[in-house]
Amino acid sequence: MRVFAEAAKSGSFVGAADAMSMSAPAVTRCIAHLEAKLNTRLFHRTTRQVKLSEVGEHYLVHVSRILADIEQSEAAVSGIDLAPRGELNVTAPILFGERYVTPIISQFLKDYPDIRVNGHFHDDVVNLIDSNIDVAIRIGNPKDSSLYGVTVGYIRRVTCAAPSYLANRPAIKKPEDLKQHSVLYPTRFNEPAVWTYHQNGRPIAIKLTPRFQSNQNRAAINAAIAGVGVVRLMSYQVAEALKSGELVSLLEDVEDKKLPIQVVSVEGRKNLTKVKMFIEYVKAGLANNEYLSLSA
Repeated sequence: MRVFAEAAKSGSFVGAADAMSMSAPAVTRCIAHLEAKLNTRLFHRTTRQVKLSEVGEHYLVHVSRILADIEQSEAAVSGIDLAPRGELNVTAPILFGERYVTPIISQFLKDYPDIRVNGHFHDDVVNLIDSNIDVAIRIGNPKDSSLYGVTVGYIRRVTCAAPSYLANRPAIKKPEDLKQHSVLYPTRFNEPAVWTYHQNGRPIAIKLTPRFQSNQNRAAINAAIAGVGVVRLMSYQVAEALKSGELVSLLEDVEDKKLPIQVVSVEGRKNLTKVKMFIEYVKAGLANNEYLSLSA
């Protein structure tokens, strides 16, 4: 892989040979062995130069990542403290990623010029191994024992509406009162419209008929602020609107317990320098956030 990466960088087998103190025939044999093993052509060869094939370009992305990880792993075992380098894949829920994770990524990139970050922001929970993810920010405890999680904050669900909506409508004092109201329901359209509350350890499930359903939380928030109805979302998603008074919280005494914000990585990758350092950045970046209380 190192020979392949060097040949791709220099654009010639001779250049790779010089850079790696090898003979040109040895480099040629090495690339030929790799192509035979992969059963594909990695380079287009001419008399003057070699050029990566389309498959070769794709393979180089993975090889560069693997080689960087090997270097970081060897350094960690040897006790050498290397600066983070290479590629880091991070995933987080959409709004959380936009509001809280992107500023952390930005600072991380400023501090470590040899790092590249790919931000995967969506609300679906992805398999870290299948999706090649290094670090995931998730709400709730990881259910997969192969994952390593660190709690960096807490949030909760919030039922809320605009003062203009509540002004001339029946009071909402218990979950059943929601059936008399216009409900805004963020959804993936593959689940029933049900909000579950808890009172005295007993769940209270309220089946709803939403007036507005949306697959984007931001759309539901905007509709709530506009006075269209009642919405239920995570506290960080509506925190600013609650603080400004655009929305007011309802049914606080029957809401769920607080949920942990977890920074999650695959158990085998948690010791990579780039992963460890980024997790520390996330912990520091969220520690004093007024909307993400660290008290359970």
